[in-house]
Amino acid sequence: MKSSLARRYGFILAVTTTLVGCVVLLVNLYFLERYSQESVIAGKHHISQLVEAEKINDAELMVSTLASNLDVAVYHQDFSAMQEILEPLQREDHITYMYIHDLEGRIIHDGTTDIQSYNQQVSSLLPYAIENISDSTTEQSKQHLYVSAPITVGNTTLALLRIGVNFQGVNEEVELLSNQFEEEANHLRSSILLYTFIAISILLLITTLIVFLFSRNLFLPIQTLVDRCYRYAEGDKAVHFNLSRNDEFGVLGNALQKMKESVTASQQQIERLAYQDPLTLLPNRRMFNEELEAMLKWAKANDQKVALLFIDLDYFKQVNDFAGHDVGDQLLCDVAERLSSLLSEVTQFIELPIPEKLMLSRLGGDEFVMIVPGFTEPENLSVIASSIEEVLEEAFEINGERHHISASIGITHYPEQAQEMTELLKQADIAMYAAKHSGRNRHRFYEPEMNSEVIEKIQITSGIRRALEKGEEQLFLTYQPIVNLKNGHIVGAEALLRWTHPQQGLIPQDYFIPLIEKTELLAPMTLWVLEQACHDLISNIYPVSKEFKLSVNISGAVLKNRVLCHKITELLKNKELPNHCLHIEITETSMMENIEDCYDTLCEWKETGVDIWIDDFGTGYSSLGYLHKLPIDGLKIDRSFVEDRSNTHSVIETIIALGRSLKLEIISEGIETEEQKQYITEMGSDYGQGYLFAKPNTLPSLIEQITEPETTV
Repeated sequence: MKSSLARRYGFILAVTTTLVGCVVLLVNLYFLERYSQESVIAGKHHISQLVEAEKINDAELMVSTLASNLDVAVYHQDFSAMQEILEPLQREDHITYMYIHDLEGRIIHDGTTDIQSYNQQVSSLLPYAIENISDSTTEQSKQHLYVSAPITVGNTTLALLRIGVNFQGVNEEVELLSNQFEEEANHLRSSILLYTFIAISILLLITTLIVFLFSRNLFLPIQTLVDRCYRYAEGDKAVHFNLSRNDEFGVLGNALQKMKESVTASQQQIERLAYQDPLTLLPNRRMFNEELEAMLKWAKANDQKVALLFIDLDYFKQVNDFAGHDVGDQLLCDVAERLSSLLSEVTQFIELPIPEKLMLSRLGGDEFVMIVPGFTEPENLSVIASSIEEVLEEAFEINGERHHISASIGITHYPEQAQEMTELLKQADIAMYAAKHSGRNRHRFYEPEMNSEVIEKIQITSGIRRALEKGEEQLFLTYQPIVNLKNGHIVGAEALLRWTHPQQGLIPQDYFIPLIEKTELLAPMTLWVLEQACHDLISNIYPVSKEFKLSVNISGAVLKNRVLCHKITELLKNKELPNHCLHIEITETSMMENIEDCYDTLCEWKETGVDIWIDDFGTGYSSLGYLHKLPIDGLKIDRSFVEDRSNTHSVIETIIALGRSLKLEIISEGIETEEQKQYITEMGSDYGQGYLFAKPNTLPSLIEQITEPETTV
């Protein structure tokens, strides 16, 4: 059986009290013993000193009195009178000698009847040495006292009286008295010790009893709270923990009551979280599954349709990776808010058997799904999807930064395309991937042939991701020279990405690059190409040709990602390239689609020393206004104009004239014949690029071409 806390506390306190009491008792006994011993020693010492002082005083008084009585006898040399005065002392056993001597030390009388020592030198008979025979002194040994006093008449000293006293008996009496004092003191000490021990023992017993009673009453409220906790754990929700006390136990009871209320609230919150996404506060996957299952049952019972819109955010991963998870979380909340604002517009196309707030859910990550029950026409679903694309295409401003995303939406519906919930989800997911691989920011309805198409594109995307991890083992750059049309010298080159698949070999760039632009691989691939091109330029090309210009294509999708644009800026700054040796090419169409946002980006890149060129110029909607405002250094005439010069003569002429007026350099690409070269040269193009001069080749081949003396192509 386990002992209670009260018993253990009482036992520990009682033992502690007993130990403290014993320590106090031992300390008292120790100091009492020391006090007793020191008192006895001090008492004996004081008695001895007192007796010694008394006997010296008595002896000196006796000698002084005798000397006063002997003055007449000594003056008259009356030996019988001297004998009569000294005779009483002669009979005392404790008198060892008595001498009367003159100032020269000759004995006049020695207390005996026949004066045996008469006329002898007193110094020879004394037991101690005398420095001056005429001085009166008091000397003391262990058991004897030697006292002398002068015998005077008037102011004249006639002689000296010396007496020796044996105090052995007195010392024995003193010793006996001291022993009696010590015995009485020891007896008193023993009595005090006994009474002290009895008193402390009784006090300890009383204290122990009080401690046990106190601890029992002290922990009684705890036992009460424990009993209530057991009742609460067994399911008694009505139990309360408040105690009618103002002490710490009352505070503990109040704290337990608050904890009970907090636990109750937490349980309710857990139940809510089980069905709610904690970030966006939308229904989560669990709630969505239950609602979709209920909708399918409702549709089956009421002969209705239910559509599913699977929404996946484009470019979200880039924002999340480069701007940080805090920005990514805020972006998801803003997306949820915009999508929720569309629900009221959606309800005009449908019959709504569920609360509006349950139509939109977040499955996780950047995936949202919308249930559209009771729709009538598939065209209504296209209208809803287009509204979603439009509302998400607008820039999101977070912490002063503008972020661009879009949505790829897959659509399927019951009962025409799927009968079960899992099949609906699968089809909507496949349709979403088809929309994403078709260019993003669009929607696609599920079609059976999408299965193989999506799987193939997913495999290619996975292969590119692995290629990025392998780096130069699978990915590499080739370089197509750019020549000066006036002298045929190589003045630069365009870097082109190539991918060698480990099983399929060299993959055509027109096949995998569009896929990269439509996935989250755009950011790492762009940075890899720029990093590799800058490395080749600085380490290999620039040392052999200081005037060489290297061009790198940047996808227009990059301009929609401000975070990636900043990453490119930082990369260019860190490389510290010589000014104007690197050209960044951006297509005219993509630049015009993001004219407001791209201006700041292009200016940032220009500040690092690179030049900005417009690629495929003439294929988009050109404007003299934007050409004048943007920091552009050159134009690249699209190959389509070069190939069909008979129909595009005026266009080429206009482009070159426009470039001249704005002091821009002109490159014509796609030159494959001498006729095209001659025509473009006559039109005034500065530079040319195409198979006529050279095909894209490896870096060593390019170095060999530009280092050969007098090389022209």
